[in-house]
Amino acid sequence: MAHLKTQETKRNADDRKAWKFTLVRQLYERGYSRSYVLNLFKFIDWIMILPEALKRSFWEELKTYEEERQMPYITSVEQIGIEKGIEKGERSMILGQLEYKFGPLPVAIRTQINQRSTQQLASLGKALLDFRVIGDLEHWLNDHD
Repeated sequence: MAHLKTQETKRNADDRKAWKFTLVRQLYERGYSRSYVLNLFKFIDWIMILPEALKRSFWEELKTYEEERQMPYITSVEQIGIEKGIEKGERSMILGQLEYKFGPLPVAIRTQINQRSTQQLASLGKALLDFRVIGDLEHWLNDHD
């Protein structure tokens, strides 16, 4: 179901968020064990990727849902871990795309990218599509401190 709904919502992130929440809510309501819910949740979270703003909104809704039903299957520590993993993957993907485009990056540029916030990484991920030379990247990094 997660795969089908991901395909159906390719162009509508709001619908994807709603379906993601529905699927996760159903895991809770069916009375599965904590480990089963966590394993299925990890799959749903992996396949139904949301933009940053909707991701945060989803987590808030899920947290509220869990608190209302006293069902903390995904603890705040696990949530932080998942978020850090997503951020690490996003950072790695952007560095990989830049290296594909420009070859090995100077250490100073890698360091600057590694210091960027999640929002800045999302912005860089979009901007890098327009970069023609490594100087474009350097200018972007200087302009977005």
